[in-house]
Amino acid sequence: MKPRIIVSVLDSLSGPTDVALTRALWLAHQYDSELHAVHVDVPDWVGRRDGEAINAGLVEPIRRIAERSAVAGVTVVPAMLSGSPVRAIADYTDRVSADLVVVAKRARRASGYWSAGSFPAALGKAVKSPTIAVAGGNAPPGDSGFFRNILVPIDFSAVSIRALSAALVLAQQSGGRLQLLHVLEGFPYETVYSGSRAFRLIPELHAQMAWRNRELRSLIPPDAWNWSEIDVATVSGLAHEAIVTTASKRRADLVVLGLPRRSRLEEFVAGSTVNRVLRRTTPPVLLVPGPSRPRRVTSHVEHDDVLAPYTCAPGLVASGAAASGSWERAS
Repeated sequence: MKPRIIVSVLDSLSGPTDVALTRALWLAHQYDSELHAVHVDVPDWVGRRDGEAINAGLVEPIRRIAERSAVAGVTVVPAMLSGSPVRAIADYTDRVSADLVVVAKRARRASGYWSAGSFPAALGKAVKSPTIAVAGGNAPPGDSGFFRNILVPIDFSAVSIRALSAALVLAQQSGGRLQLLHVLEGFPYETVYSGSRAFRLIPELHAQMAWRNRELRSLIPPDAWNWSEIDVATVSGLAHEAIVTTASKRRADLVVLGLPRRSRLEEFVAGSTVNRVLRRTTPPVLLVPGPSRPRRVTSHVEHDDVLAPYTCAPGLVASGAAASGSWERAS
């Protein structure tokens, strides 16, 4: 992963810090990327303000957060968007060809998402690029800015294999540790109360774990074993609980998840492991989306204002106007 353009979603314009922007500043500094800091507000608010007012409303929070993060030399482009948050941000990332989106995990009451983790999951399905969801209280990255202890849950679906590819690139860049995890569901619930039958199932469980571990190892390119420490593990239990527990025990500084593009009905019936992991994990979660599903509806989104060039805080490089104007996008 070497993103040229990173989009950070500003959670609030009034707080002294913003975990998403802080993390995005570090990533942009590490990868020499252009950073777009976007905030979504109601159309009436944007419509009543001129470009200068909008500029001041975004620049000051960015300046304050940048000073606290002590990151130097990052090009920052502010952008005020209006409308549905997920759709507005997704259209903007398409417009600027973003390679990565950074967003906070916490609940966003103003945007209609009441549970922590649901907004990053919805946004991750709407954008084409990977999305990093970060939690409040995350410590800033180390001096290198790289992720060095990466956990990748694998269910052998196509989207989880895509997530593994992204994790391999990150592990190669950091020279760190990569942990592949597969979860077998069902065994604990049969064995706990089944008496002597549990003893007959234990050998089968161990055989299943050994077979899955061999399958996990087969997914790793041969040369990857030379530049990264790679472990594989198969456990039994509920997927989201196993992922959260393993991330804590292994002290992972990043969890990489494949994000299937399922309908709301499918998620309601089958549940969403991604949402549960986002709500309960402490480290950042990188969501790698599956292939886009074609839709029949064409939407029209308008970004109201062009922001004039501005003078950035120390450590930032002033940038020109944000992407703006009207366009039509096949969703």
